[in-house]
Amino acid sequence: MLCSLLLLVNVGTTMAYLSNYSYEEFSGLPITFDGKWTSSSEWTIAPWQTISATAKFTGVVDISAGTFQYNIIELLSDNTTDAGDYWQICMEDTATGASAPGSDDYRIELVGHTTLKVYQGNGTGWTLLSTPPDGFAIKDSLSTSPTSSTPHWVCEIQIDKTNSPITNQPPIGIRVAAYDASNAAAGEQAWPPNSVSSVNIPSQWGSISGYGGEIPEGFSFGIVALLSSVVVLVSAFGFRKRRITKLAP
Repeated sequence: MLCSLLLLVNVGTTMAYLSNYSYEEFSGLPITFDGKWTSSSEWTIAPWQTISATAKFTGVVDISAGTFQYNIIELLSDNTTDAGDYWQICMEDTATGASAPGSDDYRIELVGHTTLKVYQGNGTGWTLLSTPPDGFAIKDSLSTSPTSSTPHWVCEIQIDKTNSPITNQPPIGIRVAAYDASNAAAGEQAWPPNSVSSVNIPSQWGSISGYGGEIPEGFSFGIVALLSSVVVLVSAFGFRKRRITKLAP
């Protein structure tokens, strides 16, 4: 019964994106936003997603002081600094999964390890915003991590879900990518991969399907109602079972 209820809430939304590319963001230890692993346990609670043989990423939600979405990308094969390098994350604030970027779609990039660029969908493509909106930040560093003791580029992305244009709770669309200009032959490394996904087609992105662990503040009425319904149903079932047990000879 619980599975059926969850299905009713998610039907028509999670299917807006590529079904094989979906993950939950976990709420665990607070993240120190400094562009690296601050401690060996900082990101261990989250399930990692494979971008390629030499790249991976994950995400968590931190509700210790507001509601912040954090993502980390590691490019294990890159230790050079190039003007053409970039990190990229695309987010869709609704679960529409359209065929072209709309006004609720944002493309956030750190180019050359120095310049933050934010694009907004315009219905047919992307428009570079002259001033990046509040609530988006990216930091990176050449550092080691529990993944590799060899220095490599690590990137952390922060989205303040109370002050940025991305405010909705999952399911929401996401696509992440990294590019090492010193290894142009490898091309852009992306999740979902470029073989099935395009930065210009939100319906070909992956999705954050929900939150694991603690439930963040600000959940929509639908989610709260769902959880309340589950509690009522489980309680009613347990009460009925106890009465049947008591009446049995």
